[in-house]
Amino acid sequence: MQAFHPRDQATAASQDGGAVTSFASQVVSMLASRSARAVSELREPVIVGLVAASTSGSKDAFASLLLEVRRARITLAALADIYIPEAARRMGEAWHEDQMSWMDVSIGVGRMQSLLREIGAAWAADQAGDAGHGTVLLLVAEREQHTLGPMVVMGQLRRFGVSVCLRITPTFAELNTLLATRQFDGILISVSTKDKLEAVAKTVEFLKNLMSQPCPIVVGGAVMARVEDLAACTGADFSTNDIGAALEGIGLKFDASCVLRRA
Repeated sequence: MQAFHPRDQATAASQDGGAVTSFASQVVSMLASRSARAVSELREPVIVGLVAASTSGSKDAFASLLLEVRRARITLAALADIYIPEAARRMGEAWHEDQMSWMDVSIGVGRMQSLLREIGAAWAADQAGDAGHGTVLLLVAEREQHTLGPMVVMGQLRRFGVSVCLRITPTFAELNTLLATRQFDGILISVSTKDKLEAVAKTVEFLKNLMSQPCPIVVGGAVMARVEDLAACTGADFSTNDIGAALEGIGLKFDASCVLRRA
């Protein structure tokens, strides 16, 4: 199977961003004031609609998806945290089973990432008027296949009122410049596969040697299902896939009402 790259996704998504933006704006308008609630059972028509809309990119497909979202009363948080990742996971499985082409999956994931960016704009801490909730640096490990997972994390962090600086596969020189000009309460690194562990360990070591005022480094991601002690493997301070636990470990306080307000 051929891997797909974020640049391919961005190119595909930019070709039909109008449908994604239109759908996202309607979803935000419809759901922004609704509190998050537990999702006990996934609504299959929503997942099917997400896959269909993301692979086709047509306005009609997004219109049908909007109807399903409205009918199921899906919250913004559930759409971003549960439905979009599940739709992407199913597309990945279909790709591995040769039921979908690399191009379809690449384009579809790119559109889902565009959708996450659009609906996540409402959660950006820098625009929400909330202060004092901290700032984190979110890094995506080198040669990751796609960045949808980290974008989901970024949305979750912003709902907690945290300002997020996202960097995808930055060089050591770029990190040096960034940390010389900005201060962060913590650094989060997303890792998907075991073959990235050595590179992540080198990045962690570089960051710890670089920072004049150390801040906690947290690692997480899909690789945690395959590695017993990710923190020990990478030299990070600790590892978790729980955003609340990560923020507590970093030492950031958050207001639960702030999270509900952005759900």
